[in-house]
Amino acid sequence: MAAVPTPAASGRPTENIFVGSRRQLLFDDFFVGAGNNYHESIPCGIRWRLGKVTKSPAENILKIEEPWHDRTAWFNVLYDDGHYRMWYTGGKTGVDGMFVCYAESDDGIEWRKPILNLIERDGSKQNNVVYTGGPMPGRGVGVEMGNVFRDPAGKPEERYKMIYPTWMGAPSEEGVVLGATSPDGLNWTRTRTTFLARYCDTQNVATYDTVLGKYVAYVRWNGGALYGDLNTGEHPVKGYTRGRSVARIESDDYLQWSDPEVVLAPDFEDGLNLQFYGPSYSQYTEADNAHFMFPAGYHVREGTFLPQVAVSRDNRKWMRPTRETFIPLGPPGAPDDYANAVSPGILPAHNSKDYRVIYTRYGNGVHPGALRKFDSKAPSTTGKARFEIKRDRIVGIEAGTEEGAFWTRPLMFEGKTLVLNVEPTGPDARIHVQLIGVGTGSKPPSWAHGEGEKDAPCPGYTFDQSIPITSDELDAVVKWKERSSVGEWAGKPVRLHFRLRSMCIYAFQFLNE
Repeated sequence: MAAVPTPAASGRPTENIFVGSRRQLLFDDFFVGAGNNYHESIPCGIRWRLGKVTKSPAENILKIEEPWHDRTAWFNVLYDDGHYRMWYTGGKTGVDGMFVCYAESDDGIEWRKPILNLIERDGSKQNNVVYTGGPMPGRGVGVEMGNVFRDPAGKPEERYKMIYPTWMGAPSEEGVVLGATSPDGLNWTRTRTTFLARYCDTQNVATYDTVLGKYVAYVRWNGGALYGDLNTGEHPVKGYTRGRSVARIESDDYLQWSDPEVVLAPDFEDGLNLQFYGPSYSQYTEADNAHFMFPAGYHVREGTFLPQVAVSRDNRKWMRPTRETFIPLGPPGAPDDYANAVSPGILPAHNSKDYRVIYTRYGNGVHPGALRKFDSKAPSTTGKARFEIKRDRIVGIEAGTEEGAFWTRPLMFEGKTLVLNVEPTGPDARIHVQLIGVGTGSKPPSWAHGEGEKDAPCPGYTFDQSIPITSDELDAVVKWKERSSVGEWAGKPVRLHFRLRSMCIYAFQFLNE
């Protein structure tokens, strides 16, 4: 299959977007064409909608009850060679320093902590500790684990990589961001360079981007929206930044990193009470150019954490299609009534090809510094939860009970069958599809102007011929009264033109079936 072009540096697509037979998500306006009046294709009556997440029955999937640790913090899970692997921060009350522990699972719900005999804690190696962060085994530097990822471009002895900040240790190791490498995810060696000489607490996330050919990391930063210097006559004002935000760094070798650049920060619409407490970056590998963040929206006054969704096509520029909460807090008194923070990774579900899994760290304690104080009589708790979401359904385009419409920018595809991931959201739900040939029509009347003036509906693939889709389907086959194959238009520039009501569309794909 031909390589899939990426968005241009300006963020705009090339003239014809080659989608091949790969899945394409509709989580932003990248595919949405501007349209014109002649074709009634100007986007109207549509909005962004978050998908539904469902919590697994287990309240806390990983209890910390072993003698070498009694507390835990950030973690991440990989689906690796057919089973689930977890790395998490562990510690012991009254003992300085935190360290990285390891667990594994066959289903992602029931976890075991294997005795690995790798690192001594409290005079014994009978534990599941895999890394302490220091140059010498057993000597920690206060690891606040970010994430572990499998590097497709790494040497065999460095196939797994980790990023983490520290908060204690030798003077040169206090408050910096470091990394480590491993051949198997268990035996770790610290990298020989400091990634950032700054303390970026919370859960930083690193990955290898196969399209960019670079390592990319997102770190917790202090300083959000930058307000420039103002000179208002008698009252000059210096610029300033505010709050917690997300910064991006990149590297060619996982040793030397670029200067941080803030890529996600609260803005005027958010107000002054919101900050972002970590990136929670995840790539959605089942679709082209699909990157997500689930930043924990920290509401300073209340001390709560509510995750939002940010999206990117190029793993550089980010936007938030909606400001709604992705995973809501539990009811008052619940273990998750104050905090939900999404862990990196969108993983397959063990028992269904139709679902994907997301993990969270939750809690019922008010964050220190909030105006509202936690009831000291009720001890705060924290835990790890598992959520399921139907594949592709993180963000989609929805129309309400009034019909909405949009068409795509010019596409070129491979395959014979067009399928959609669609979900009814109200009464009388339906979606119609029209196939538009690019440059196949004559010039419309002189009053028409704009995108697609010479485009025309393909005979037999018009709205009048379209058979509506009305049900909840992950791969709904688009059909017309006399045609179900779009193969005759493969390799030619076309647009998909949608009319929808009480329906959300999350993705489309052309299949060779």
